[in-house]
Amino acid sequence: MAERILIVDDDRDSLKLIGLMLQRRGYQITVAQNGSQALSKAVGEMPDLIILDVMMPDIDGYEVCRRLRTDPQMAHIPIIMFTAKTQVTDKVAGFQAGADDYLTKPIHPAELATRVETVLLRSARTREAAQASASHMVCFLGIKGGVGTTTIALNVAVALAQPDIGQGKRVLLVELAPGSGSMGLQLGYSHPMGLSTLLSKPIEELDTRTVESQLTSHSSGVRLLLAPAEPREGPLPAQQIEAIIRHLSRLTDYLLVEIGSNLDEANRALLKHCRHIFLVAEPQRVSLTLAQAMITRLGAMDILREKISLVLFNRSPSAASLTKSAVEGVLGEVISVIPPAPEMAFQATEVGVPLFSMQPNSLVSGQIRDLARIVAAK
Repeated sequence: MAERILIVDDDRDSLKLIGLMLQRRGYQITVAQNGSQALSKAVGEMPDLIILDVMMPDIDGYEVCRRLRTDPQMAHIPIIMFTAKTQVTDKVAGFQAGADDYLTKPIHPAELATRVETVLLRSARTREAAQASASHMVCFLGIKGGVGTTTIALNVAVALAQPDIGQGKRVLLVELAPGSGSMGLQLGYSHPMGLSTLLSKPIEELDTRTVESQLTSHSSGVRLLLAPAEPREGPLPAQQIEAIIRHLSRLTDYLLVEIGSNLDEANRALLKHCRHIFLVAEPQRVSLTLAQAMITRLGAMDILREKISLVLFNRSPSAASLTKSAVEGVLGEVISVIPPAPEMAFQATEVGVPLFSMQPNSLVSGQIRDLARIVAAK
């Protein structure tokens, strides 16, 4: 995706020259001719970089820079001061105001392009490092459809939102299953379209505000990006999914992603960035064979076995299922066995309430609570 650069200068010729120069290198360009316009466009468009003149008729570049740096939503945007003011004191004032770089006119096009590339690269690395430490991403992967992955992901998210487990941190749950979304239906939302709406947009239109506008706030405190149930053809577009997840990670402390059972390009990329993966299976021979194949496939993707926790969702009476010890003899440690609770699950779906919220003291909720604590501890 081409980076968006806001150029601010009251000189039309400078705007045209710099804009054309950077457009030829593939950047998307927006312009402003004074400080007020610059602040307005920065808020509305959230550019990846601002090239800012100092001498302007209403608000000078130093003040624009200071205001941007004091706004939490825009403080991260890198700023290059680009001005005819060449004194050392001018440069010091620019850096003190919060500029990332300071260039003086005139400048050779190649040097300008190099400075822009350097600042953008440094900003991207800083942002990725901050996101990696701030947003805790956990993936829920089923070995086939219908094993309860969605139910477990939803209820773990609700449990994690409880103050005694998540310590008041923000929880966001994503359902990456366009065409087979069931989470919204479980919660009583008749036509959830958040994910579908975002996937319909060109990648250059995906920014944090746009992504956030498609979130659904649940009474449990969890925010949701829901998938529609209407059929969809073709794999998920990997670049769009990556962009959506990147923006979501800025909005939460815990990012939980339910990715179904598909290992397409988009999901493979996400799994490599997950801190932990819950693999959901049934205690049945066929299910376990598929689970073993999935673990092998994840290993081939260089995902360490210790990052994968096996969860058994037992929907049948114990006499019709393999024991935990039998499963561990094949696949290794099982961290949780969710007991069968068909009546409770039916009632929860009928009233649009997560299992955990409806009966927080049940045996099922106890297992869900333990999984949420694992997430909080990772």
